Amino acid sequence: MRDHRDRHLSRRDFFRAAGAAALALAALGWGGYALQRWDAAGAEPPAMGSGSDHRAPVYLEEVTVAGRTYRQKKNVESYLFLGIDVMGKAVGTESYIAGGQADAQMLLVLDNEAETWQLLQINRDSMVEVPVLSMMGTVPYTIRQQIALAHAYGNGREQSCENNLRAVSMLLGDQPIDGYFSLTMGGVGVLVDLVGGVPITVTSDLSAADPTLVEGQTVTLNGEQALAYVHTRQNVDDQTNLARMDRQRQFLRAFEEQVRRLDPSFVVTAYQAASDYIITDLSSGQAVNIAARLQQYTQLPVLTIDGENTVEDGYWAYYLDEDSLQQTILELFYQEI
Repeated sequence: MRDHRDRHLSRRDFFRAAGAAALALAALGWGGYALQRWDAAGAEPPAMGSGSDHRAPVYLEEVTVAGRTYRQKKNVESYLFLGIDVMGKAVGTESYIAGGQADAQMLLVLDNEAETWQLLQINRDSMVEVPVLSMMGTVPYTIRQQIALAHAYGNGREQSCENNLRAVSMLLGDQPIDGYFSLTMGGVGVLVDLVGGVPITVTSDLSAADPTLVEGQTVTLNGEQALAYVHTRQNVDDQTNLARMDRQRQFLRAFEEQVRRLDPSFVVTAYQAASDYIITDLSSGQAVNIAARLQQYTQLPVLTIDGENTVEDGYWAYYLDEDSLQQTILELFYQEI
C-alpha cells in the first residue's frame, strides 16, 4: 500500500507542474487538469526518474518473437488514466457492482532511460478478461467482456479504479502499473468552461446531439458542447468507439493548446473546480514528478491496438488483433537485444 499521509504542495510546485498538466489531460482522455488532490502536505518530490513507487518486476523477462529476442525495460513507469461515464461527482456507492463504466482509458508509459513518454489509448469496447469482484472485494473469476466494465465492479471509487487497473495489466501481459487517475464526465464541462472554451473544427455531424455541431464548422466548444463532442457516438459516423476516439484525440490536442496560453497559477483554480470529480492514488510528490518529466521527456506518438468491431446482443464488441497487441506490448515495455 502507498503512503497516503497528508503532505503540502508548495505554491512553487503548483507552478512547476502547471505547464505539463495539460499533458496529463491528454493521458486522461476526458479532461482534467489537476493530477491529484493538492490539499495534501509535504515534501519535495522525489528525484527525477527515481520511480520510487514503481512496482518493478523481480526479474527482466526475455521473449522471442519472430526470431528476435526482447528484454523487459528496467526503468519504466506506467499510470492509468480513466474517464468515467458518470455525470456527477465521484461520490461512489455502497454497491459492489455499480461503479460506472470507464468509457475512456489511456495508459501513460514513461521510459526513464530513453527519457520518452507515450500514451496507449485503449478502446473501451475491447473484449478482454475482466476481473469480477465479489462482495468481499476478492476476484473469484474473470469474464470476457468489454474492458469498460472493469470499473463497474466495485464502489465507484478506489476499488473500481484498482479493478480497472488490474484488467489493463492483465491485457498487457501482466505488466505492472504504478497508479491511476480517474475523472467523471461531470468534470469535463467544468474544466472547458474554466479555460474559456476550446476552438475546434467539427469533423463529424453531431447536429442531432447539438445543433451547433455541424460537420466542417469551426466553433469554440463550451462545456456542454465539449461533452457532446467527446461522448456522443449514437447515430454519428459508423457509431463505433473508434470514431469517437479520433474526436477525443482531436479535442485533447485543442484543449492542451488552450491551456498552454493561460497563466500557470490557473492550476490552483482548476484543482478547486475539479477535485470533487477526481479519484487517484498518486501522492502530491508523484504528481509533480510525473508532470515535470512530461515537460522534459520526448513525447512519442499515441498508440492504439488494431482490432475488429462486431455487434453482439445489441452492443459493440472490439476483438483485438493478437499480433497488434503483442507489438504494442513490445514497443511499450521491451527492447530488442
